[in-house]
Amino acid sequence: MKFYLLRHGQTKWNIEGKIQGKTDVLLNEDGMEQAGFLAKAMEHCEARALFSSPLLRAKQTAEIVAGKMGLPVTVLPELKEVDFGLWEGCTWKEIEEKYPDDYRRWEMNPAAAAPTGGESRLSCRARSRSAVERVLRDTEGGNAVIVAHGGILVYLIDYLLRNQKEKREIIVRNASITVIDYEKDTGLGTLLELNRTSHLPAIRSGKTNKYC
Repeated sequence: MKFYLLRHGQTKWNIEGKIQGKTDVLLNEDGMEQAGFLAKAMEHCEARALFSSPLLRAKQTAEIVAGKMGLPVTVLPELKEVDFGLWEGCTWKEIEEKYPDDYRRWEMNPAAAAPTGGESRLSCRARSRSAVERVLRDTEGGNAVIVAHGGILVYLIDYLLRNQKEKREIIVRNASITVIDYEKDTGLGTLLELNRTSHLPAIRSGKTNKYC
């Protein structure tokens, strides 16, 4: 089966370089346009089901894509973005200034650290596993489309590939398409496409970061 992993379209906070996390921020005008181009790119892809984060920016994107594909949107709470607690609404520079100790721990040992009042990476990994297990049950081996966020999508990619991905930081772009061929019997995935954005026109971009 194939997993089509899509990131939501652009928001105002993407343009401003702010961490969104669990905060509900709507798509901006460019983000709505991106979602339309993403939907056209996905129109003829065969899939059994489409799953979305409950956050509005992802649901807006998912509904546009689902309309083109003729699929209902199934909302999975496990697909919501990483909870960044008090860091949400801040740029990385503001986080470094307001929460220097936590920021330093995050930079030095991100696997063990958590944002101030936010979610640990261990929790994110557990959520990503739970999401994949739910998708596998619901699709019964059919292709699946997932519309979510930059942070949780990185955890999903990591889980599906079982750490086979290249040893570099992955930043999932707005309205991008990542495709993984997944063997249910072995539990191993093969990366077919990463961060495809060739379907998008030259739309104004923001300070893209992983956790939006």
